[in-house]
Amino acid sequence: MASRVVVLRLGDITRFLDGERFSLSRRQCEQQAGEFPYYGPQGIIARINSFAYEGEYLLFADAPPRNLPSVPVFVASGRFSASTRVHILACVEEVEPRFLCRCLNALPRAALFRPPWPESIKDIEIALLPPDDQRQILTALSGIEKKTALLREQNRVLNGMAQSLFDQYFIFGDRTPRPLGDFVMFRSAAQDRTPGQDRAAPLATVSPLRASESFPPEGTVFHNLFLYPREDLSPMFTRLLVKSPEFLIHAENCLEHRGGRRQLNAERLMTFEINGPLAHSRSLGPFPAGAYPEFNAFALNAENKIAANDAELKILAGIEQSLFFNT
Repeated sequence: MASRVVVLRLGDITRFLDGERFSLSRRQCEQQAGEFPYYGPQGIIARINSFAYEGEYLLFADAPPRNLPSVPVFVASGRFSASTRVHILACVEEVEPRFLCRCLNALPRAALFRPPWPESIKDIEIALLPPDDQRQILTALSGIEKKTALLREQNRVLNGMAQSLFDQYFIFGDRTPRPLGDFVMFRSAAQDRTPGQDRAAPLATVSPLRASESFPPEGTVFHNLFLYPREDLSPMFTRLLVKSPEFLIHAENCLEHRGGRRQLNAERLMTFEINGPLAHSRSLGPFPAGAYPEFNAFALNAENKIAANDAELKILAGIEQSLFFNT
């Protein structure tokens, strides 16, 4: 198939249609709210009551290199409008816009955004296949994308179910409150010499608390702190714990100012209360085996399924790369 590849200038297979773009403020978008997409460099930024384009086009983000979106070129189809921060390119009949879009996004950013900008867009060189080959590859890629989306959705649902079960068992359950130290071991990276580090959940990976605030705050020092679940608890315990809003709020309250920086008070963190079994206390030693059979069983099944999905996702990504980049 490589012998059928032709290298062409982007300016020879597309034409600019920037004349119908227009800028709208957020207020104007709200005043003109409607059904038609209004595109910016990151994709759809609003829906308005008018359209300037109809068909399938390439949209090329017009942004400084340091502020580039992860995918600087994307396809818009149907009826839509666009801001002046994207360039509109119409493809010649022999070129599939979605195939060309993938070709462009596969190029290094330096090849896409060269001075003089945006005139240099026309000089970008693209390796293209005949139209029939383009369509065959797009059909195969479509199947891969659908399978990939399904696997990711399965992982999202499994993680959500696990989080709900965790909250039911350990946060909101009607059981005896116990300090976090009864459930986990708390170590720094320097202290940790134990096997099974895959059981650890780094505190530094906790999620944002609110839309306007993130945890950890800027300047916070964690020194690579890790939480390890006790032996009779699934490794998923700590990974779900650091995503729990109640735990995040408690952790935020454990930050202290020391020497002009915010550091985590580990002893105070370990006072977070977990709903434990009625019969358990520190004096009784480790948890009895199978103290949480339902949670552990679901966590094991969920982790195995997520791991299998992740392995399949890697295989699909490899097939996609081979299918597209070896043409």
